[in-house]
Amino acid sequence: MRVLVLNQYFHPDLASTSQLLTELCEDLARTHQVTVVCGRPSYDPIERRDARGLVAEDRHGDVRVLRTWSTSFPRRSMAGRLANYGTYISSSLAGAMRAGRPDVVLAMTDPPVIAAAAALTARLRGVPFVYVVQDLFPQVGVALGKIRNRTLIRSLEALNRSLRQRASAVVAIGRDMAARLHTLGVPESKLRIIPNWSDGSAIGPLGGRSKLRTELGLDGRFVVMHSGNVGFSQELDTLLDAATALRDDPEIQFLIVGGGAARPSLETKARARLLANVTFLGYRPKNELSDALGAADLHVVGLRRGLEGLIVPSKMYGVMAAGKPFIAAVDRRSEVALVVEETGCGIRVEPGDAAELATTIAHVRHEEVRLAEMGRQGRSRLESEFDRPYATDTYRDLLQSLVRYPESH
Repeated sequence: MRVLVLNQYFHPDLASTSQLLTELCEDLARTHQVTVVCGRPSYDPIERRDARGLVAEDRHGDVRVLRTWSTSFPRRSMAGRLANYGTYISSSLAGAMRAGRPDVVLAMTDPPVIAAAAALTARLRGVPFVYVVQDLFPQVGVALGKIRNRTLIRSLEALNRSLRQRASAVVAIGRDMAARLHTLGVPESKLRIIPNWSDGSAIGPLGGRSKLRTELGLDGRFVVMHSGNVGFSQELDTLLDAATALRDDPEIQFLIVGGGAARPSLETKARARLLANVTFLGYRPKNELSDALGAADLHVVGLRRGLEGLIVPSKMYGVMAAGKPFIAAVDRRSEVALVVEETGCGIRVEPGDAAELATTIAHVRHEEVRLAEMGRQGRSRLESEFDRPYATDTYRDLLQSLVRYPESH
């Protein structure tokens, strides 16, 4: 089976969709021919790649990679993001045509309308198209106040409605997202729920002390961590407000690990408040994630109110893989809240309630036995349902079910 994948971010970029897609393609490539059309490395890449021309070809293991040119304006600016998206979508069509005829085309939603290029490619080639919805657009932009033009909103809604109709299968990454998609007209027969995942063989509970924790001089402190994208949807202003409320407790330290569009403003606020109990760190390499995630006594997984069903925070799976407990500052209807309720791997608090978040942190820091049990429950659920092989095998089964003669290639 020949699989063509379109998404702006792929290895060596550190965006969440890049890491997930890289792992998916690596696993699919063990049994099938996989070609990825992506952009040049631009999202905090772990390495730079020299590439010239509209489309440049290289390889990532067994995966053929076609990197297309696009602008690379800062993501903090919506105008810059739109320019990056527009130029990548245009050039990705050239990359898709260069890829040759696939048996199936798959697209994620980074950027949000890359599925338009994927759907057109699939139609021209006469093959199935799989639409993997990592976030619902333009609904996310509207909820965050980033998109206000009604004409633009209606146009984007119509485009995405058309793309979902054209897709042979629409993948939702959570039950809350599947419910939203169903209300938007996606029939249950077309919907598939395949949660995101973490690689339980690469990230696991620490057997001893965290080197990062020791390097930062945090032994003996209660460490609360946010790890991952530092964006506008993660409820990090509330986390900063909770840190402000707990600033006089010398035993509690907050770590915000990662990068993203919201980080500069958060760092400015932390400096203005003279928050000595908040430390910002950059992304950690994959081979250091067990140690980095294990440096925390408690993680925080947040999602701004109103975004349930539009986004599912994938950082939850890494925390579960590391065997660590977390506070979920999310709506009770969200996928994260459902996992917490079913598994007992965390504690849910209301999003946007800094006082409740601070109070919960202050209380649970003394409950070592309870926190350890939460971590064990999370790791157990990860191994049974959210581990990398389980997820990528599910995608393989889906793609093969859509291809008429999957064994002929």
